[in-house]
Amino acid sequence: MSHRNVSRFLLQVFCLILFSPLVHAQFRASIRGTVTDPSGGVVAGATVTLENTDTNQKMVSTSDTNGIYQFNALPPAPYRITVEAQGFKTKVLEHVAIIPEQPNALDLQLEVGQFQQTVTVSGTTETLDTETATLSGTITSNQIQHMPSFGRDVLQLVQLAPGMTGDSAQGPGGGGVNLPGTQGPGGTSGSGGIFQTENGPQALAVGQQYENNGISIDGISTTSAVWGGTTIVTPSEDSVESVKVVSNSYDAENARFSGAQIEVTSKSGSNEFHGSFFFTAHRPGLNAFQRFNGQGNPVLKDENRFNQLGGGIGGPIWKNKIFFFFNIETIDEPSSGVTSSGWYDTAAFDALARPGSIAATYLSFPGNRVLNGGVNPATCANIGLVEGVNCRTIPGQGLNLGSPLTTPSGTQDPSWTGPTNPGVGGGLSNVADIANYTVVTPVTTSKYQYNGRLDANLTSLDHLAFAIYWVPQDTTTLNGPARGYNLFHHDQINEAYSAVWNHTFSASLLNEFRTNLA
Repeated sequence: MSHRNVSRFLLQVFCLILFSPLVHAQFRASIRGTVTDPSGGVVAGATVTLENTDTNQKMVSTSDTNGIYQFNALPPAPYRITVEAQGFKTKVLEHVAIIPEQPNALDLQLEVGQFQQTVTVSGTTETLDTETATLSGTITSNQIQHMPSFGRDVLQLVQLAPGMTGDSAQGPGGGGVNLPGTQGPGGTSGSGGIFQTENGPQALAVGQQYENNGISIDGISTTSAVWGGTTIVTPSEDSVESVKVVSNSYDAENARFSGAQIEVTSKSGSNEFHGSFFFTAHRPGLNAFQRFNGQGNPVLKDENRFNQLGGGIGGPIWKNKIFFFFNIETIDEPSSGVTSSGWYDTAAFDALARPGSIAATYLSFPGNRVLNGGVNPATCANIGLVEGVNCRTIPGQGLNLGSPLTTPSGTQDPSWTGPTNPGVGGGLSNVADIANYTVVTPVTTSKYQYNGRLDANLTSLDHLAFAIYWVPQDTTTLNGPARGYNLFHHDQINEAYSAVWNHTFSASLLNEFRTNLA
């Protein structure tokens, strides 16, 4: 490789490191514990097998001379632990639940007996956090599905974690009410839901403003580069496996965020196909009404009308080896419009411009005509003019304000006498120059969120994972008077991608290779 190519390669690597978003390890969880006998003495040489019951992936560890075993790089999932040692009964722990993204402690005590005898603990076994000093809580997918969050915004639930504060206030449209002193976009709006461009959950930790919170999805920092404490991707409820909230984080890996650390892990497939579908119809008539204190003045009413629907499916591509998960969510907002009225020039007036003139160029410009216009009944008195003197009503068409001068260019209109009598040029005619139009301002919106994930157990020591969140949105509305050339179309794509390869060399040596884009 030439010196130039080496320099180019090193420069690319430097730029990748410099401009990549802040990342956290997605498979940071581990289990460590001591195998003991009934008297508390350590058991060396015990075989400990950890099995992911979703994918049947197995990892094996042997307790050392101090009775210690360890498993690293664990994704959030239900596990089964089997312990075998000569002179002791085989012990099986079903439904072992771990705390994601951190070390877990689980000591194992064996009973004296025949090797062929088995002791099975079928209840849920919770691990302990004895390795860190963090104050944290984990919101599981089951809790997410059963606890209410307006707009299906899972980040509203972070207020429930230990050490977090927030008032959970909501406005009349259902959207969150920002906490005092909030800077930036704040929480989700009444109809924005998970599609808000920047979503800042209104929850505080360790005396910090919410702008100091850090948010990551599958190890990728999705915190906005403009507003701290907001995420550019708000994941769908059905795509989230867990949300871990650390409220007293002090690790250097959290970089500029000194508040809470919100770590979202997306769902992955398993050996069994599973899926879900939901449909939500938001209508003013379906909202509750509190009658005890009567109606306010004026009556506040949520006029939002939209449907929110989506679903997900996951399962095996190759059992015990390759698994997939896919989720989609959308908000269906029917095309609507705001009705108003206004005075605009008519097509007949535009046609009076001399061909080739500057006026003709502008009046014939594509999109100059009024949109969706119906002519309203109006008279000269509506605009302060006098019928037959400086204005003429053309029924069903509008008002005539005069006609072009027939005198040479540069000649002043002799009929002009002042601001209240602007003149009629060559005289009144039967051509309507202006009309009062009823205008419907069009509003069309399209919002989708796609989430995909692929996991592969290449060997018992190698795991590959790919995840993507892709959120395209577009909106069309008017940006100015109701003319065609003022139609404003905005489209955007918020996205996050990650690819991870974990290789375990030994119980104490793990390598993670990762690339991210957000």
